[in-house]
Amino acid sequence: MVLTKQQKILAFTLTLLTFVMGTSEFVIVGLLSEVAQDLNVSIAAAGTLVSGFAIAYAVGTPLLTGWVSRFPKYPLMLILIGFFILGNVVSALTSSFNVLLTARILTAAASGVLTALAMTIASDTMPAAKRSSVIALIFAGFTIANVLGVPLGTFIGQLGSWHLTFWATAALGLVAFIISLFVLPKLKSSGGSSIKQQLVLFKDPKILIAFFIPTFSIAGTYAIYTYIAPILEGELGIASHSVGLVLLVYGVFSIGSNFLAW
Repeated sequence: MVLTKQQKILAFTLTLLTFVMGTSEFVIVGLLSEVAQDLNVSIAAAGTLVSGFAIAYAVGTPLLTGWVSRFPKYPLMLILIGFFILGNVVSALTSSFNVLLTARILTAAASGVLTALAMTIASDTMPAAKRSSVIALIFAGFTIANVLGVPLGTFIGQLGSWHLTFWATAALGLVAFIISLFVLPKLKSSGGSSIKQQLVLFKDPKILIAFFIPTFSIAGTYAIYTYIAPILEGELGIASHSVGLVLLVYGVFSIGSNFLAW
């Protein structure tokens, strides 16, 4: 079965949204040294901008998704994209570490729910034969963010200022918002599921194994990736202006490993 033109545009829009969110989430790793120096904090303290985002994303997504699932998806998606843009604008404007951390947490909360809603919308609107491939494409937005968004955002931040990078992600969020106004389907609420109902799933050992395998593998990866810029600059002697290129190569190899897994 072939996707209609409208379904293709919707799939592109949702993929663009995950690309923008992925860029906003990961781009800080390439600018950690610049942020730490500018805000007069240690590299370790600046790393909490990544861990704070991750914790807010991991904890907030199931809690907030369960709570907001009772609301119609169309206005909910637009409101959350608005919060995402606001979080990036505040990040771009601030010179306070605490305000930046708060803005990152706000952005993470919005991003987590947006990701869950994007998957739900794809599942509800795409034909069964194409559903899995479209969902895989939407998730690929995060991988594309690692390949293109993070290196480009790092380059922008090092060329001008890390504030400029967040202005760029806010602008991309605005583009996604405008397209979403016209493309997102006006679906009704599908009914909510309580946190208790979600937690019951963890009684199944298979689900626990499926949960913890990627959790620990991804945690191990990002324990290094978070501090990749200081490691490259301080330990390997790589110039700051070359960090973006290294991140680009890292992203390309990430995509290559995905193809090998297929």
